Amino acid sequence: MSEFVDNLEKEARGRFVRWDPALWSAFLNGPVVRLGRALKDGDAASGEELLRDYMRLGAEGIGLGYMYPGSAGRENFFTLAWRELLPRLLPDLRQEEQAPALARVWNLSENLESAPPWVQRLFCRLGSNLSSLEDLEGHLHTIANEAMEPPTQALGDTSTAQWVDLSQEDSRFMPGEMHFLAPAVVCVHDRHRATAAGGRDAATQGVWLVKKPMLLGPMGCNERLEPATGKPSKALTSLAQRDPRAGDWYSTQHNEWRAVATMHTSQWLAVILPA
Repeated sequence: MSEFVDNLEKEARGRFVRWDPALWSAFLNGPVVRLGRALKDGDAASGEELLRDYMRLGAEGIGLGYMYPGSAGRENFFTLAWRELLPRLLPDLRQEEQAPALARVWNLSENLESAPPWVQRLFCRLGSNLSSLEDLEGHLHTIANEAMEPPTQALGDTSTAQWVDLSQEDSRFMPGEMHFLAPAVVCVHDRHRATAAGGRDAATQGVWLVKKPMLLGPMGCNERLEPATGKPSKALTSLAQRDPRAGDWYSTQHNEWRAVATMHTSQWLAVILPA
């Protein structure tokens, strides 16, 4: 096996300009070891061939830039799959299902590389707790539909408010202007770090506006936003009148299904949902 690993690395170094030796070493000493141990209980020859395929695709992913080091501060489905999901869940499948499942996860991960960053983060945050690789495509398709399609219920005369602490993701974050990425997904920009600097993305956070709002982390969004000039929705005006936590709004946005607001002196995001 060591000769196979050496030859695989040599080939990758020659093929890929973006080859990362440190990331390859971490991959071999972490996920590869875990998967190899988990496969020892099955047929030895089949387990070794599956492990070789896993390493080949992992090397391909590193070379193509699909796998991120832990220090990158970025999330994508390929990194989650090759570091966590496959070593943990692939051995649970029947032997005849393992190789096809590995191929499906590769295809799915590669296809998702063209998805917007917030979609990747959504899949990562909800996919990290997966208990099986069975019907993985169906599971992610359901998540995508829920996030991208308009909610079934529009904002009406009755509504409920949720408060979301954006400092949980970034202790320095001061929420400012916002824009909707989908009917129930909003991108919030830091008012002080609204433009990219030093080669880094502007400071932004995504929030999926469901009943229990989900933080999606940095969005990698460098869109320049103008200060909001529209009137707040009736639901936000009502919230400001009845909830002492609501101060002067810094920026507000609303669509047919959701309303959101940031404040001048708070790291919290106010979210208005249908009751």
